[in-house]
Amino acid sequence: MKKLIALALALVLCLSAAAALADGVYEGQRVRIVIGSTSVSGDSYMVAETVNQYLKKYLNCDSKVDAVGANEALGTIATAKPDGLTMMIFHDMTYLGVLFEAYDDMYALENMVIGPRVGQNPGSCFGASKDAPYNDLKEAAEWLVANPDETLRVSVEAGGVSQIGFVAYYAWVKDTYGEDVAKRVKVVLGGSTDTKLQQLWDGNTDVIFADYSSLLQYTQEGVDAQLAIKFVGMLDNIPGVEGLPVMGDFGVTMGGEPFYFSKDFLIYLPAGTPDEVLAELDAAIEKVAADPDFQADMTKLTYAGNTLTSAEAKDFIYNKRDTIAQVLGDVPSFDELLGE
Repeated sequence: MKKLIALALALVLCLSAAAALADGVYEGQRVRIVIGSTSVSGDSYMVAETVNQYLKKYLNCDSKVDAVGANEALGTIATAKPDGLTMMIFHDMTYLGVLFEAYDDMYALENMVIGPRVGQNPGSCFGASKDAPYNDLKEAAEWLVANPDETLRVSVEAGGVSQIGFVAYYAWVKDTYGEDVAKRVKVVLGGSTDTKLQQLWDGNTDVIFADYSSLLQYTQEGVDAQLAIKFVGMLDNIPGVEGLPVMGDFGVTMGGEPFYFSKDFLIYLPAGTPDEVLAELDAAIEKVAADPDFQADMTKLTYAGNTLTSAEAKDFIYNKRDTIAQVLGDVPSFDELLGE
């Protein structure tokens, strides 16, 4: 009798395991998605939350976005169980923070599992006062050539996408117009977009780095002349938005290729996460990307619902990081480029 009971229990356990395997990793599970920002209004949260609304549908799980900030998000992924139930969605600061030595080397891409890319924000840009004597950053370089006593002060943040945009522009000016012109392109350290806007309006900088959506209101008709802004350098093309000066379109290059830079949002998972987790995520993201409502929601936010499988995303983000690392090694430090 005891043997029969033992056999029955073993059979139940086997059937339960088989059922769980059939359901997959995520069926009915609670999933935590950490992001590298504490803001619930910026692109990190908006992309992650938009993706999450569709991801939970196709994974059939209860997933929530947790805006914990970069340090805690990275620490969470470094210590979480590799079961797929804790993940991070974050943009290029994931690897840029390590390149700029803001994050420890333990958070290098090699110490995480790369999941699929879930979207892009192509809206990073440079803006200037509407009455600036140039309409784009190429004209700004030509203005410096024609006015050897002038400088171009560019407000950016050290260690991030804005620094990449500045470095690409500086290196291009140096290669195209020479050292005498490039040395008059100066860094002004800024903080939030509001801080950089105030620097511009107060006359303490000539160009600021921000996001398309945050500057758009100041480019509209009827804006007070003292506040009016124009876009002078987009880092990439925004789907459905025409007529903007895109840096790669007017000749700016990085690593020998035209410079187009979108923030790429990927899923990152703890080291040791098994392949079956990635397979489920890839299948779900494929369905998310094919959902016209997801694409429409991303377009409304001026983002792009461009996805990659985990294998494609890994190759892509490693190559992107390595190209940027090489370019950073060929330009002066920010300390050397600071304006007076």
